[in-house]
Amino acid sequence: MCSPQPGTRLVDLLTDATSEAADDMWSVVHAFGPTLEAIVDLMTFEMGSPIYTGQTDLIDVTPPVAVGEERAHQIFAANPFDKNARQVEMQAIQGLAFGRLPDISVAQDSRVAACLRWFTKSLSTVLLHDQFIFLWIALEILSDDSDIKVSAIYKANCGHEILSCSTCGASTARPVFGPSRKAFLESFGVSQEDAGALWRMRQMMHGAISFDSEKLDKLPSLLQILRAAVSVGLKDRLGINPEEPPLVSPSGSSIHPSIGLGGTRPIAEDDIEAL
Repeated sequence: MCSPQPGTRLVDLLTDATSEAADDMWSVVHAFGPTLEAIVDLMTFEMGSPIYTGQTDLIDVTPPVAVGEERAHQIFAANPFDKNARQVEMQAIQGLAFGRLPDISVAQDSRVAACLRWFTKSLSTVLLHDQFIFLWIALEILSDDSDIKVSAIYKANCGHEILSCSTCGASTARPVFGPSRKAFLESFGVSQEDAGALWRMRQMMHGAISFDSEKLDKLPSLLQILRAAVSVGLKDRLGINPEEPPLVSPSGSSIHPSIGLGGTRPIAEDDIEAL
């Protein structure tokens, strides 16, 4: 099969997957997604080069089935699987209509510049996981530089609290990351529930949440809340009026760019011979 890019080749991967219902194509995507992405991840690692999933073509071949029989069919023009989850937001960010040369003196502080860089990196990728990670790094820079800290007494692995040092008597109280990050988010008007959900989502950076986990269902909405909070904090550090662009909404409509075309088509000989 011809490829539009030199040095690459397009190949077909055929499989038989089970769905909850003949007309429920999304259940097939969710059922087979982890297997497909494990294959792609391992091949990418072994070949040292990224492998991309293109068009996904689904058709119902529930037996008994015969050539020419009309069956449910759906085509996804882009990757619909979890690892490359994306969204196109509708007016969630409203920036300047025309660019202008800015006063870069406001970004001379290295910490502010780093936060700005991570925020702009989040705008340069369509992948939701990457956007979240980049924005969270920016949030942690802002949080570390703020006076909003939550302290707690040191607790040993056995569960007992150690109030003071046995040698010098000093208190063992110290800032703790989770409560401090959540308190910082709440200072921007983020609800306690959403701040907790954002902190739990952050654990995907430690591998605690897999790409096909149901916990990721709220990633698109949490991402908007996180971006809005970071933008407020960053504008404050840059000396930009909160009413001036960019105006970032903590909520809004979005669409999945993996457009699918569904309907029916006749079963072809290749549909059942290959399996």
